[in-house]
Amino acid sequence: MPLPPPAKSLWREQEPASPDYPALLQDCAYDIAIIGGGYTGLHAAHTFADAGLSVIVLEAGEPGIGGSGRNGGVVSAKFRRGFSDIARSHGLEMAQRMHTIATASVEHLTTTLNRFDLSNTGFRRVGALKCAHSAKALYHARQEADWLRNTLGDTGLHVLCPEAVAEETGSSSFVGGVLQDGAGTIQPLAYLLGLWRAAKARGIGVFAQTAVQSIAEQGGRVVLTTPGASVIADRVLLATNAYSWLSPAGKPIARSIVPFRSAMVATEPLPDHLDKLLLPKCRSYTETRRMMRWFRKVDGRVIFGGRGALGAVDAPAAFRRLEGAMRKIFPELHDVPIALRWSGQVALTFDGLPQAGLLSNRIGYAAGFNGAGVAMSGFVGDQIARRMTGQPHDLALIARASIPKVPFYPLRAIAVRSTTFFYEMLDAAGL
Repeated sequence: MPLPPPAKSLWREQEPASPDYPALLQDCAYDIAIIGGGYTGLHAAHTFADAGLSVIVLEAGEPGIGGSGRNGGVVSAKFRRGFSDIARSHGLEMAQRMHTIATASVEHLTTTLNRFDLSNTGFRRVGALKCAHSAKALYHARQEADWLRNTLGDTGLHVLCPEAVAEETGSSSFVGGVLQDGAGTIQPLAYLLGLWRAAKARGIGVFAQTAVQSIAEQGGRVVLTTPGASVIADRVLLATNAYSWLSPAGKPIARSIVPFRSAMVATEPLPDHLDKLLLPKCRSYTETRRMMRWFRKVDGRVIFGGRGALGAVDAPAAFRRLEGAMRKIFPELHDVPIALRWSGQVALTFDGLPQAGLLSNRIGYAAGFNGAGVAMSGFVGDQIARRMTGQPHDLALIARASIPKVPFYPLRAIAVRSTTFFYEMLDAAGL
C-alpha cells in the first residue's frame, strides 16, 4: 500500500526531514532487526546496542512519516485507562506497578534527552491541565485525583477552581480542573530526528524508504525482504504501531489494534494581546468531553487537536469540526486564520493499554499506545528490548502472553464510527 505523504505540520516547518538516511540497497546480517523507525523502534535500538548487539532499523518512509513525527508533543505519565479502574480490575498492587511505569516513562524520556544531548527538542516540564467542561466531569476528575493522592501517594495533582482555570486558559468554558505537575511538552519531530542522529552516530544501521515486505524464520534465523535488499537477523522487533496495515509484515499487529485518526490545526501567530491572554503558561491542556480535545501554545500559535476521524487520508469535515470546537472554547480566535492542518494515526487497543510481547522466540512486538505514547512508546521499546535480551524489566499489564485480537476485526471501522457518533451526540447534549 502507498505510504501517507509527510505531514505539512508545524513540526515539519520547524524541523525539515534529514536526507541523510538512504534506503537499504545491499544484503546484510545483524543481530537485531527493527521494523519501524518511530519512538518505540529507536529506543529499542539504543537498548539493544547498549547490550553489545549489532542493530539495524528499517523505516518504510522518511523519518517522522508516522505518528512519532505527527503527534501533539504532549509528554504525560498516563494510560487511556485510569489507575483506579486498573485497581478495580486487577488489584491495587498492579495499579501501583502501572503508575510506577507511567512515571518512569517520563523519566526515561528526560534521561534520554540528557544522554544524547537532545537540547533542541523544546522539552519543557510545564505540567498538564485537565479542564472540566461540566460539574459532573469535575467531580470525576477530582475523585480520580483524590484516589491517586490518598491511595498511590501521588502528590503532583492539584484541583483548580473555575477562576484559576480561566486564568490558566483565557477561556470561561470550564468549571474547574486538575493540574498534573510532572507532564510536559516537546517538539515531537525534533525529538525523533535526534534519536535517529544519535543512533547513526553510534553505528546503528538506520535506513529510510525501506519497507519490509515479508518476514520468515529460516534455519534458526529470521529473513526480511525489502525492495532493495534482504536482511538476516537473529531476532526481530515489530514496532510499526498504528501504521502496521501498510505492509504485510505488520499484519499480526494490525489485527490487534484499531487505527484512529487524530487531527490538529495550528493558528497563525497570535497578536500580542491574545498571546498574553490565551494559555499564558504554555502547558498542555485537555478537556473532559468523551470526544476529548487538547490544546497548547507553541511559538505564539494555538495548536488544537482531537480525534474523530477514520481512514488513511485527512478528512476536511474533521478539520471543520475541530476548528468549530476551538472557536467555541476560544471565541477570541474567530478572526485568527488557521495556518496549518495535519493529522496522524494513533493505535487504540481493546483494553485501553499498550501491548508488548513475543510472537515467537525470535520475533517481538510493541504497539497500541492509545494516543498517549510520546513518553510511553519509548519506554516500552526499551523494556521489550530488555526482555528480549534477558535483562531486568517490568511491563506489568503491558506484557501479553499472546498478541490480542480485536473482536469482529472486519467490522472495526463501522464500530468506531458508530461509537464516535454516539459520543458526539452525548457531548452535544451535555451528558
